[in-house]
Amino acid sequence: MRRQHIVQTSVLAAALLSVAACGGGSSSDSSSKPKASSASSSSPSPSSASPSAAAAGAAQIKVASTSGGSVLTDDKGRVLYMFNPDNQGASVCYDQCAAAWPPTLTTGKPTAGAGADASLLGTTTRKDGKTQVTYNKYPLYTFAFDAKPGDTNGQAVKSIWWVLNPKGVPQDAPAKVSVAATPPLGKVLVDVHGETLYMFTKDKNGKSACTGDCLKSWVPVHTFGAPQAASGAKAGLLGSTAFAPGVTQVTYNGHPLYFFGGDQAPGDIKGQGFKGLWYAVDSAGNANKKAS
Repeated sequence: MRRQHIVQTSVLAAALLSVAACGGGSSSDSSSKPKASSASSSSPSPSSASPSAAAAGAAQIKVASTSGGSVLTDDKGRVLYMFNPDNQGASVCYDQCAAAWPPTLTTGKPTAGAGADASLLGTTTRKDGKTQVTYNKYPLYTFAFDAKPGDTNGQAVKSIWWVLNPKGVPQDAPAKVSVAATPPLGKVLVDVHGETLYMFTKDKNGKSACTGDCLKSWVPVHTFGAPQAASGAKAGLLGSTAFAPGVTQVTYNGHPLYFFGGDQAPGDIKGQGFKGLWYAVDSAGNANKKAS
């Protein structure tokens, strides 16, 4: 399980760059950006990303059964994903993001294999001129850390990456927020994987003030539909706010919530107290200002 959380964090910095490109804003707030983040130091090797990126000929999209139901795959059985910040448009996943999430490329018109709907297939042109396959207008990607056909290690990573069913519908879900004991802070908000959630004291009136460089280290907690309260969290304090077109951020007691890119495993609190602006959140929805 620890490897799974490390894998998820290893792609965080890359995903953040894409979130910013999706409309998170262009201004920079250097006070909210840590000088160093371990999230950006462990991106996958190019060799792990090469299979889809080096696709030859016309791509074929198929459907396969997995533990999560019927999902789209490529012709080798590798599960395909959509990226929420793409917003059913051109891909915004490049550089480190594309190393972790290789785009599904084609050099001809993509074809529908068993179970796939040919009418939902399409393409989009990437910045380098290569052609990426789309399904129901969603650009498609594999995940570098899916070791074998049928693996879905990328599903729901940071509530941004999702598998697609044969109808082209992302298999997304509402975000869940719970409370966990996190020494030495005590009980603080976490996601379903136990990763610490933070608030940014510069946020005002329930809107995120984290833009530009800030988004390279702090991930807004996304949700599809109303967020849900899990163990210890108070449903009445949960809410949401528009972060960017097609992107909804979870709030708690009116505070937008974030992941920190430097947290590599459940219980990590490396973002706690940064610059006196970022804090874990207690069950009442207040900044937990205890020293980490």
